[in-house]
Amino acid sequence: MAMGHPGSAGAANETPFSAVVNSCRSCNSKCCRGLAVVLTIPEAIRLKENLALKPEEYLELTDLVDSRKTPHFPLLAGEGGRLREYFIIIKKKNGNNDCFFLNQAGTCGSYSCRPSVCKLYPFELTDSKRQKKGALCPIKFIREPQTDREAELLEEDLKRHGIMARRWNIELGKISPIGKMLDYFKANPI
Repeated sequence: MAMGHPGSAGAANETPFSAVVNSCRSCNSKCCRGLAVVLTIPEAIRLKENLALKPEEYLELTDLVDSRKTPHFPLLAGEGGRLREYFIIIKKKNGNNDCFFLNQAGTCGSYSCRPSVCKLYPFELTDSKRQKKGALCPIKFIREPQTDREAELLEEDLKRHGIMARRWNIELGKISPIGKMLDYFKANPI
């Protein structure tokens, strides 16, 4: 999933967020190898509804995401006298660090319903909405009109995610299989 800059070879890290959106044209799939794709609860539910796979096949919970580096509110669980923070991520393929959905052709197998973070990469969802420093995209940016709307959708999902995660933390406060958790969230929408 990659983007490029329309025009100059100048400071790519200063490209306005609204100028581009992820088209993944001529991509080398570098961002699909090694980066953790953290999902909001609404995104995980949409994937479950749109894919003919069990969520356990392509999603997992991890406590290896630094909550200070993600805008997602964590799912909390008391384990062994410690409070642990969990996040929903797309699984990596067995034996390598590739995204579960990265196919042999180097393209996304769930492109039409990929998460917002994939659609918006390599941009940060911050007030400046600038390209991430050290972004992995090697190609030219392509100006597309839906960038701002996709950012708005992700911000809405993050708000809904926070409410849903907090409710989970208060009502249940323990981690269970991802499919059961998504069933709970779907049955208890905000």
